[in-house]
Amino acid sequence: MANQHKNRDPWKFFLLTFAYSWVIWIPSVLDGIGIKLPFNVAGYSTVVVIIGAFAPLMAALTLVGQEGGWRGIKTFFGQALDFHIKPVYLVLALALPLLIHLIAHYLALAVGLDVAKTLFPTDTSLAPIVLAIPYFILMLVLGGGQEEFGWRGYAQEPLQEKIGVIPASLVIGLIWGIWHLPLWFMAGDLHSAYSFLAFVMMTSSISIIYAWLYNSSGKKLIVVIFFHAMSNTAAPLLPFLHGIEGKPESAYWIYAAVNVLFGIIFAYFLVKGSKPAQDETLTI
Repeated sequence: MANQHKNRDPWKFFLLTFAYSWVIWIPSVLDGIGIKLPFNVAGYSTVVVIIGAFAPLMAALTLVGQEGGWRGIKTFFGQALDFHIKPVYLVLALALPLLIHLIAHYLALAVGLDVAKTLFPTDTSLAPIVLAIPYFILMLVLGGGQEEFGWRGYAQEPLQEKIGVIPASLVIGLIWGIWHLPLWFMAGDLHSAYSFLAFVMMTSSISIIYAWLYNSSGKKLIVVIFFHAMSNTAAPLLPFLHGIEGKPESAYWIYAAVNVLFGIIFAYFLVKGSKPAQDETLTI
């Protein structure tokens, strides 16, 4: 297992991830910056943004397949979907995003920034918490959870073995954030309403929490898949956005700052958790 990770090249994975997504996103970006194209770009964008979201998974599978063929891919999925997990880590994966968004939501209100009560539809008889359940399932398979097969499932371990867990987490978080950049140039995409810098601050800092969950749970990828899906579910449930088209989403800075704070806390946990192993090594 360790040898398998040492043979992996995270930088090849990053390049493939960008290639698989950014190439098909180019027409949407060109349209967003005012270059007219001879087809319905809005419909095209709806499809390719979803396809592009699978780029980290596809890049991981490409490289795993090159390294170990179909058997390697089967082993990769078997390890990634291993549910032999201490329940506390699944609870944390579900609770931490709710806590982060709860703090960001009410802190934004406290400083006088506009945020919606919920971004889930309000014209139905179902409460937002009920709508959040099928939305979470959707986020697991289409809305972010699937990305973790790549970011943490393929890149995290070999990179942290080379440069350390916190530097590796920051690198992955930075690249993960930059990977989203084309979305800021696509017509009608909500990302352009908030700061890209704040977004990268968020991805870089929350990546440390991902690393803590992944490593502390015994390298259980399903934990971070749940964490990613719940983070994307908590966003409309306890929003830090107002969702009004054409109006800047200033409260995103609050959300980014809360993630930075949590990132610092979990960086401390990572450092503290690594000390016993280091001390033990020194005494041998």
